[in-house]
Amino acid sequence: MGKYSKYRAYKGNIIYSQDKDTLISKENSYILVLDGIVKGIYPALPEEFPKENVMDWGNNLIIPGFCDMHVHAPQFLQRGIGMDRELLDWLTTYTYPTEAKFKNAEHARKVYTLFVDELLRQGTLHVNCFPSIHYQASEILFDILEQKGLFAFTGKLNMDQNSPAYYIEETEQSLIDTEKFIEQHQNTSQVKPSIVPRFTITCSEKLLAGLGDLCQKYEVPVHSHMCEAVNEMKVVKELFPGYKNGAEIFYKNNLLGQRPTIMAHCIFMDDDVLALMENPNCLAVHCPEATANINAGGIMPVKKLLQRGINLAIGSDIGSGASLSIARAIANTIQHSKIRNMFDPQWEAVNLAEAFYMATRSGGRYFNQVGAFDEGYCFNTLVIDDSNMFGEELTPVERLERFCYAGDDRNICMRYLLGKEVEI
Repeated sequence: MGKYSKYRAYKGNIIYSQDKDTLISKENSYILVLDGIVKGIYPALPEEFPKENVMDWGNNLIIPGFCDMHVHAPQFLQRGIGMDRELLDWLTTYTYPTEAKFKNAEHARKVYTLFVDELLRQGTLHVNCFPSIHYQASEILFDILEQKGLFAFTGKLNMDQNSPAYYIEETEQSLIDTEKFIEQHQNTSQVKPSIVPRFTITCSEKLLAGLGDLCQKYEVPVHSHMCEAVNEMKVVKELFPGYKNGAEIFYKNNLLGQRPTIMAHCIFMDDDVLALMENPNCLAVHCPEATANINAGGIMPVKKLLQRGINLAIGSDIGSGASLSIARAIANTIQHSKIRNMFDPQWEAVNLAEAFYMATRSGGRYFNQVGAFDEGYCFNTLVIDDSNMFGEELTPVERLERFCYAGDDRNICMRYLLGKEVEI
């Protein structure tokens, strides 16, 4: 057998992020893949490369699969509902009743299957999921993510205070169940357990301290919300008067930066919070659609955070977000930064290279070599057919921009996970 007999080659217009400022575009090139791992990109194949091992995607775009770094799986059926409410009112009126239904395992299986299928349809191959408080439902979500082949983090949600009687936990049981969940899933490959305190309002100091101990003991990542809305931050200050801010609450309880930490929103961060988030273990997730729908009172200062070197990613934040399309969230990120620039002109608007980086390579840092096409990265990939939009004079990068603004899941003609075709 020849040297390249086990290789696969994929031909097309290849685009990926080198860093936040640089989009790599290689027209009519080949990605060589061995056992689902990228081995290199070449303008031409060696003569001895077997023709039957080449997948020619013609003029289509080949890009890394998207990373949705903050999404509430049990809120999938809640999209587009109650969008005129403030955050805390919205949670009480819609979210908690919706999530409480996941006590029913069959309901959980039905909704989570729909949710994961829609992630794949929209091109999200890597996801960081919020679950509900229910152990069995959280197991179901974990199993479905694993069966479908996604790269993911999820856990069992924690909340033991300031929650309705029908949807709340006892502190000790919450910690026991969380530890059990972590132990059950320590040795999985692509789907990993995480610690998921909802946010400081719904978690007692005792619960947060216990979760921090588990984080240190098992070396698992943390996923929560922080500095999201004006009203939320006011309540946090009232509940935790001994702390300067919500970030310090997480930090002093070993839940911010000691291990990989993914914090959604991070809109209102003073210098003390910014200093904590500059930790390379930390990632702030911008959720533009959700921020606009459930009025938080502001917009994340994306350009400022990028220039400070803070790790950023993008999240759909279903269900305050209404779409699981990260492509559309890229466009929204750029649009929101332009609106913020009108009121805060010292920071320029975000550009396509920066937003695409956030949606792929930057979020992908929390998984195992995903979000780009460097040698050694997983071939987790989307093929974009934008022929229905015409425009042969456009560059591949211009076509990528157009897809984010004007395309949809119908333009994604193939999805690969570790080099294997994904069926949807």
